[in-house]
Amino acid sequence: MDANRLLLSGVLLVVGACAVSRLDPLSVPLAYKANPKNAGLVGGLSCNAISQVQAVDARAEKSLGVRTHESKPLKAVVTVAGDPTVWLHDGVQEFLAQNAVSVQGSGPKLLVSLDSLHTVESVWHRASYDARITLTAELQSPAGRTCWKESVEGSGGSYGYAGSVANYQESLNGALDAATTHFAESQGFKPALCRCSD
Repeated sequence: MDANRLLLSGVLLVVGACAVSRLDPLSVPLAYKANPKNAGLVGGLSCNAISQVQAVDARAEKSLGVRTHESKPLKAVVTVAGDPTVWLHDGVQEFLAQNAVSVQGSGPKLLVSLDSLHTVESVWHRASYDARITLTAELQSPAGRTCWKESVEGSGGSYGYAGSVANYQESLNGALDAATTHFAESQGFKPALCRCSD
């Protein structure tokens, strides 16, 4: 009996030691890493060139998200370290390159607006991560005419240690990939690549 109590006390001590007891504010550097699974997702392109990708940050809310505890009234703010437009530009351009869309001197310009970007980290012993993004993508002709425009959303998630920058980046990159997939696979995007050259 005493041995069982001792074992139970030890288990409770270990479990209690693993639980997160405080949440600190966190600043997350955005760094895009291409996912090999995205290669070839967008097929059947008659025209596959754009002149450039231009990214803008149009978010009303500049903080990235919130860290919350599942069983305690703990919260902390998450912010972005660095310029999110660089991450957005690199992610969209890399995704398109994986799908045979080249960036060269000719073709329409792709404007991508970051309308919202939000994360939730839910912490207990480990943490679940949820990222959501809203983009507006627009193809413009060399003369500045809008040929196509669409607003899209994407989400991504991950699971791991609390406060993990790598898990944040994985979730955010997944959300960006999902949103880019949505506009690249939309009915209007592919035809607009061809008719948006003047």
